[in-house]
Amino acid sequence: MAAAAVQIDVPAAGVQRIRLVNPTHRGALSEEVLDGLMGALGTVPGDARCLLLASCGDSFSAGYDIRALGNPPDPDLAQRTIGPDRVELFDALEDQPLPVVVALNGPAFGGGLELALACDLRIAAASATLGAPAGKLGLVYSPGGLERLARELPAGVLAEMFLAGETLSAERAYRLGLVCQVVASEELESESVALAARVAELAPHSARAHRLALRALRAAAAPMGAEARAQLERARLAGLASRDFAEGLTAFRERRAPRFSGA
Repeated sequence: MAAAAVQIDVPAAGVQRIRLVNPTHRGALSEEVLDGLMGALGTVPGDARCLLLASCGDSFSAGYDIRALGNPPDPDLAQRTIGPDRVELFDALEDQPLPVVVALNGPAFGGGLELALACDLRIAAASATLGAPAGKLGLVYSPGGLERLARELPAGVLAEMFLAGETLSAERAYRLGLVCQVVASEELESESVALAARVAELAPHSARAHRLALRALRAAAAPMGAEARAQLERARLAGLASRDFAEGLTAFRERRAPRFSGA
């Protein structure tokens, strides 16, 4: 496990907290962070009854790490590292048996949003925002990533995110049922621990069975058809090799609005 990428503690009886540590890059899901989180999932003690996922800094996670893609970006490297079709960490988080609470201390974008949606209960600071700004980078999202988001988000909200580049405020996310509580930023740590502690107080066999059932119900939504998946993958590969993707990354690094040409 990459020790610098996560912090682990027990803030309440039965609660294992895993804190993502990458504040200088807004919680980006670097290889070290992904490996650290995977390692933490593999070392959960037997007396844990609830996992609490949190993050350091002012952001929960800005998504997949784009710093090492080069300028212009390497399409093959981008295909492997930015939003692959299946993300081992997300699958492992969903497949492990314990309920998972996530504390959203700030923006959760792209892969950060997917990570949050792989958890069961989401509590957010009032300043938190949720989004998937692929279009602002010139990216095409992976089929697996879209399927994961579609299981949790209403169709109209998905369209706003991907076709208009909109983000959700914490309050709107609460109204949509994506988060269960919105609290003041200074109360997020204590309230998230309190929520996780309430989960840990329930009968373990009951919580695990209900978690399994609820996940099965959400997974019952029809997956993307083979033809649509193949078309999206072709568009995704073409996008990663496009000048617009290079422009999107350059604009992101320079903190300015991108000037897309359609090429």
